Amino acid sequence: MFVAPISSLVTKRTSLQRKSVPAPRTTRHSASGVFALVLSSLMLAAPRHALAQESSPSFDDLAARAAAARDQQNIPLAIELYGKAEQLKPDWAEGWFYLGLLRYEGNQFPEAIDAFNRLLQLQPAAAPAMALRGLCEFETAAYDDSLRDLEQAFSHGAANEPRNAQIIRFHLAQVLAHAGRFQDALDQYKFFATKNLDAPDLFLAVGLAGMRVSTLPKDVPISDREVYQAAGEAGYALLAGESGRGDDLFRQLFARYPSTPNLHLFYGFLLFPHDPALAVDEFRSEAALVPSNETAHAMLAFSLMIAGRYTEALPEAEHAYSVAPDMEMAQLAFGRSLAETGDVKRGTELLNQVLQRDPDNLEAHLGLVSIYSRTGRREDANRERLLCLGLPK
Repeated sequence: MFVAPISSLVTKRTSLQRKSVPAPRTTRHSASGVFALVLSSLMLAAPRHALAQESSPSFDDLAARAAAARDQQNIPLAIELYGKAEQLKPDWAEGWFYLGLLRYEGNQFPEAIDAFNRLLQLQPAAAPAMALRGLCEFETAAYDDSLRDLEQAFSHGAANEPRNAQIIRFHLAQVLAHAGRFQDALDQYKFFATKNLDAPDLFLAVGLAGMRVSTLPKDVPISDREVYQAAGEAGYALLAGESGRGDDLFRQLFARYPSTPNLHLFYGFLLFPHDPALAVDEFRSEAALVPSNETAHAMLAFSLMIAGRYTEALPEAEHAYSVAPDMEMAQLAFGRSLAETGDVKRGTELLNQVLQRDPDNLEAHLGLVSIYSRTGRREDANRERLLCLGLPK
């Protein structure tokens, strides 16, 4: 089994940033104190006896010396020898992996990206290499590329190993928030809350995502950190299931920062899955505090729609849709509210508009079930019901 180490182990009450954890050097597979990604399932390297049969003595000698240098933590020599071995055998996947890994650990991020590019040309589905390239791209501020690679690596199982999950999820969450995908970022941060992993940097990151700020934690000025840190701690408590503590912390936040945008919105988002009625109050508070906040109006409309309060939902949904016609939540709330209050034709058009872009949207299909059932289109209603049953939960 070929085990390749790549990133820092995160334990309770330690920083989740890659560079903040000391890097003890222990065994051949520990590199700089980082966690291991198992690559045997990817068939990243042939058994060494097979390599000996297929390659020249010069390559075998360089490969053995490179591995020995890596074991001895002579990183500059190991990088030099891996590079020379790759000149003789450019399709040696294991060599490219270690060359990229050693450069990553040496903060040589552009060079590490080059090595992982070569590896991924040989094995496009190598999730560990995708993850490492994504981490390198994060360090070089290529955040769109980092999001692409980390998300793809995650979908290919790179975070299934518990020791890997923490650093991959933490960096993925940051680039998701940077891209404006705040709910997806919070879904990643929930992993840490449910595992009772906390740290100042994590609270700050959770607060930024919850308050819909795309700035990365490392770029937040010291003068602005306090409110995001406090919001993150409150949000973390609710994500961890500590509702009493989370509620208390949010109440304290509202007293300390009564006019700060998106605090009520954040609280409402966290309340919505468990108590939609309380969430409605928070969204209403946010919309009153910041009337231009179309997300607050859309969430208020959506929450009222879910509660069956279509007449109340309609003006909020219309307002959100007029400001942000491409916002899916506004389209859903406006379409369903229109249909349920009499404008079936326009409502159906809007719900189908949602489905053109998002065919698996459960709320849109449920809305069509309601419309078709009330208008006597039984076959269409049954078709939509069957689609709902088959949609991913």
